[in-house]
Amino acid sequence: MVPYRSYNVKPALLLLCLIWSEAVYSVDPGSGFDLFKPGHQTRIADHAPVFSWQSVDCDAYLVWIDGILMDTVIPPRHWYIPFPMSYGKHQWHVVAVHGTQEASSDTFEFYVEDGPLAPLPPGALLLREDWRMRSSELAGKDGSVISGKALNTNEWSSTSIPSTALTALVRNGLYPNPYVGTNNMRIPDCDDHFNEKYDLLKYSHIPGKNPWKEPYWYRKVFTIGPEYNHRKIWLTLGEINYRADVWLNGKQLADTAEVVGMERRFRFDVTSLVFQNESNVLAIAIYPPDHPGEPADPPLTPLASPGTNMADGLLSKDYTKWDVLGWDWIPAVRDRDMGITEDIYLHATDQIELENLYVTSDLPLPDTSSADITISMDLVNHSDHAKQGILNGTLTGKGDPVILKQRFSIGPGDTLEILWNKGNMSELHLEEPVLWWPNGYGKPNLYNLTISAITGEGERASGQTRFGIREVGTYLGPRERVYTINGRDIYCKGGNWVLDMTLNWNTARYINEILLTKNANLNMLRIWGPTGAPPEAFYDAADQHGIMLWQDFLNDYWGTFRNRPGYRPDSALFAKATISIVKRYRNHPSLVIWSSGNEGPNPREGLIVNDILPAYDGRDSRHFLRISNGDGLHGGGPYHTIEPDAYFTDPKLNGFSSEIGPSGVPVFESVKKFMPDLGKNFMPGRFPLDGVWAYHDANDWPGRDLRKFSSYDNIVRSYYGPIDSSSTEDAKRYLDKCQLLNYDVYRASIEAISSQLWENSSGILLWKSNSSWPSMTWQVYDWYLQAHAGYYGVKKAAAPICVQFNRNRMAVEVVNAAYQSYPQATLRASLYGVDMERIWSISQTMDLQKSSTIALQDPVPVTGKLCFLKLELTEAHGQVLADNIYWLSGEKDFSMLNQLPEPHIVISSEDELTGEVGTHGFTLENKGNSVALMVELKMVDPLTRLELLPSIWSDNYLTLLPGEKRSVAVSGGVHSDHGGALLEYKAFNMKESAFYNPLTETGRK
Repeated sequence: MVPYRSYNVKPALLLLCLIWSEAVYSVDPGSGFDLFKPGHQTRIADHAPVFSWQSVDCDAYLVWIDGILMDTVIPPRHWYIPFPMSYGKHQWHVVAVHGTQEASSDTFEFYVEDGPLAPLPPGALLLREDWRMRSSELAGKDGSVISGKALNTNEWSSTSIPSTALTALVRNGLYPNPYVGTNNMRIPDCDDHFNEKYDLLKYSHIPGKNPWKEPYWYRKVFTIGPEYNHRKIWLTLGEINYRADVWLNGKQLADTAEVVGMERRFRFDVTSLVFQNESNVLAIAIYPPDHPGEPADPPLTPLASPGTNMADGLLSKDYTKWDVLGWDWIPAVRDRDMGITEDIYLHATDQIELENLYVTSDLPLPDTSSADITISMDLVNHSDHAKQGILNGTLTGKGDPVILKQRFSIGPGDTLEILWNKGNMSELHLEEPVLWWPNGYGKPNLYNLTISAITGEGERASGQTRFGIREVGTYLGPRERVYTINGRDIYCKGGNWVLDMTLNWNTARYINEILLTKNANLNMLRIWGPTGAPPEAFYDAADQHGIMLWQDFLNDYWGTFRNRPGYRPDSALFAKATISIVKRYRNHPSLVIWSSGNEGPNPREGLIVNDILPAYDGRDSRHFLRISNGDGLHGGGPYHTIEPDAYFTDPKLNGFSSEIGPSGVPVFESVKKFMPDLGKNFMPGRFPLDGVWAYHDANDWPGRDLRKFSSYDNIVRSYYGPIDSSSTEDAKRYLDKCQLLNYDVYRASIEAISSQLWENSSGILLWKSNSSWPSMTWQVYDWYLQAHAGYYGVKKAAAPICVQFNRNRMAVEVVNAAYQSYPQATLRASLYGVDMERIWSISQTMDLQKSSTIALQDPVPVTGKLCFLKLELTEAHGQVLADNIYWLSGEKDFSMLNQLPEPHIVISSEDELTGEVGTHGFTLENKGNSVALMVELKMVDPLTRLELLPSIWSDNYLTLLPGEKRSVAVSGGVHSDHGGALLEYKAFNMKESAFYNPLTETGRK
């Protein structure tokens, strides 16, 4: 027992923290009281890290971060996940409360740091940390005072940017974490009627006031270095929401008539306003959307209706994120994400400047042995006299650099439009270029272009971009639209992708989401229109890893009530924002589709097609798709989970479907992070479902609408048996059964499309691949970057070569979506009973042609009893090309899985731990007599036993027959602050997890 001091935390504050507290997976208690993670003086990119500490005998832990009591954690839990934190330095400690006594840990410091959200000009000063924020209701509205040096901001909230108003207030303990439980119903809303209906105004941090009615001031004090002397100084706002007044050192730079709308960048010449040798004060007043709308009634009872998507639709009058008014996968965001939503920076230039650098390539298809590059740019002269000089360009990629030169002469105040192509620069005809390919079809090769302009007086301007040489094509097949890259048909496999609910993801997060997509053998993400456009960091990662991006423009046919007049943003504002998007992303080879928007014609289609795209992206080959669920594609689900065999007969599982979505329930450990009372309250006959499940998107749409979570729940119970009791352990058992269903249905949804490849289908986009907040549905990895079993079902089915079971024909198929043939490949299929006796087998050798599907004629003799179908495809030399395993029953009764004997799994380590972002390999062997069903693998912290995320597995949720051996590798979360990590493994038919220490090569339970 550690010594205790008198407990002096205010009881009311403790009670409030108890209301907000999260439930977490418990670990074995220790005897000390040390802090574990984040370690002292560590630097991390994860701004929502797991805080963990050793346990002591106490009633509660008080978690203090930056001097704020953020939460109360109830033992045996001894870890905590914060709402996404600010960049910069943080301090934390934990107080253990025992009766009226308390004991405190030491205080640790750590730093959150990450790269910018978009490329910055050379020498730019990123104004990211140490901002202050406060409502103008409390701070006043005089911008000259707010941006003056005399203002005392000690009572203001501290934050970094990007940050919405709600984000900053949650970070400062004024509101609870909206991601957890029903905490979002303890935060006032923009709409007064909604507040009155649900009595939310009592939670306002401004007593008696709606906290979102008045603008919020963001204030930053900064200094500049001598490198800014005698140069033009520019202030750039990456993005704001929704309107802003901008002040600097007591002077107004712009007002809300000029600074309005998301997805726009704003730049100001502040040369005459910036102080060179003293501090400067930047103050920005951020206003909420003009038409925030009233949210629909939230789903607060088990399996409740989610309400109308986008509620009353009024938000569609503004150019902003429309999903924040609420959808069937996201609640209403209380402040509608008002805030500074991307980076702000200063940079300096000479009197000349390069702008609008745009690079495209052209391939003489079908020949890819050469490429022609076209480069355009604007050279701007900001001075009042003419300039002459030389433009230099350097193109690097394959082989020797390509050097480009041109003399220029530009008049005072002029803009010189420059166009380089093979006609005036023969060097831009490239022989044997390296091409950019999507994931699974080749390397995503990239080139770098650097441009500099130098005047006779020695003034300089520069520009830089990265691009890929690729040609996008498309054509209509019998029932589907086919996309081609560099002349090859591409099987588009991916998902719909959405932004974080409160816009708090950072560069590291965007990279990790792309890596998870790539690892799942997916190659396309559709950026769903009403969620907005992501930062360029997301596009940069997609470029590097071969993920094709489909970018919707802002439109939702249903949320705007079928584009009814009066439910759309101002045309001029729409044009400005759309031009900004096009210019920002057009050099990214990953961007292959512009789309009008979601599920209906865009009322601004003529403006986009006839004016904006020809003027700003007229040279590239990317396709304009006029409707997301037409023009050779279709949507409309199914969005509910159907039985695995039904995917092979559903009338919508063909062609190119832009939205298909099983539910994708997270794993137990994730659910416990955002459901404090999992299993304590539940719907009769539906344990562990309750109203919190419904609030986190486990909804039943009313009437005949098929989007019902109960469809998923019914399959779990009918396939895998009822839940025995209402304990936490049985809640975990239910979620373990969900993983069996996740794996089966996600795999089936892609297999159903693959079986028809190039004859009746060409692509599939899951609804959705990710989640904007901790959700119970529509995701293959969750908000915590935790992949559930369905992710690995997708990875198996979406592999370039897949051997699969067609549940309609009851026969085996081989799908080769790759552009490589395999002569003399051998397929082996075997059917086993529960006792592992072989019932049936077949072996067939075939010449597997590239981009083809081969269907075996022999049906698999599946009976009513539970059996296992094992498939394996090897190439001529015996190397395994693909494998798969299914648990099958003609009667769809899998309750016997609950009675399987435990397997005997032996683990060995294949290589050394190579560091925090290294790779570790393992071999698993089933030496028992029973199948090892769905073996879940995790890398966990050795002290807390918490999983280290994100982790990228070559395979997971493995099913091993007796005597079968499998090798896997993991990268990403393979290292902890404590000098290593343990492998935790558990099959569905193991009573408890076991652990393997790769450093000592020992396994134990």
